Amino acid sequence: MASGDCVFCGAPVSSQGEHVLPRWLFARWAGQGPFTFFEGSEPIAKRNGKTERDQLARVMLPVCGVDSPSNCNGWLNDSFEVAGKPQVRAVLDACQSITGSAVVDFARWVTKTLLLHDHPLAVNSEIGHLNLPGRNALELPPPGLRGLRHTGQFPEDISVWMAVVDPNGALVTMPEFELAVLPDVHRPDGAGGKCGATTLGLSLPNDLMVTLQLISHPLIDIVHPFEASGQVTRLWPNPPAALDITALPVLDAAGGRALNKWFAVGGASIGLQAGERWPYNTLARYLQPRGGPVVRGAAEAAGA
Repeated sequence: MASGDCVFCGAPVSSQGEHVLPRWLFARWAGQGPFTFFEGSEPIAKRNGKTERDQLARVMLPVCGVDSPSNCNGWLNDSFEVAGKPQVRAVLDACQSITGSAVVDFARWVTKTLLLHDHPLAVNSEIGHLNLPGRNALELPPPGLRGLRHTGQFPEDISVWMAVVDPNGALVTMPEFELAVLPDVHRPDGAGGKCGATTLGLSLPNDLMVTLQLISHPLIDIVHPFEASGQVTRLWPNPPAALDITALPVLDAAGGRALNKWFAVGGASIGLQAGERWPYNTLARYLQPRGGPVVRGAAEAAGA
């Protein structure tokens, strides 16, 4: 159950809410179990101690339906599922190349799904609420999902990438990078807020995986080092003109783990000046734990 207030409009939700991963997506894994679920790198055990399940974990989120004037569940379907479903099936099931508006529909579906998957109110059938201590739920700066419902536009400073991973493949030489710890960035005009990071892995044919990664980086001009080296493909913003999953570089298991951990949250609290943004290339200088020193002004910090 996902009772509570709708994450999009605030209306009461008394039904089961929204399946973050839709039923039509679950159908692609029918009869392919048993499945093992992980929290981080650790397998999640059932009460009997076993780690294998016959069914996939489901993630539910409080979203109002036809009994509400807003019917945000129907809006999600009309705005993302109808256009995205055939493109997700083409890319993930058939490994087909897509172009133009089909890539945009695919990218919008992925971005929407990642925004909902680790929402603080999401309930995972295996690990419960994501906003419990020790778990990193994805918190968006205001107006968050309510802004998406009102305008139909994703929040600013949301970036999404995808990568193909072969857990059993030969080792791939990865470029040397420095871990990025994302700070909390704030401005006097109220802009900014907490950064967030989330990844989702989905299976592909031939035992490959696709890793989808979303970073919320308010007021930060972020750069993904794996993108610069051609190891990941940006989906949002500015989706590519064409997407051919069979032509993408393939990471090995170590590369996939590195991708999942590359962006950490909980860095320094950064105070910016009016109209200012935080340049990404200064992040490595401020790998402070939450509650650390406040840095005044990106320009000042960059020259420190």
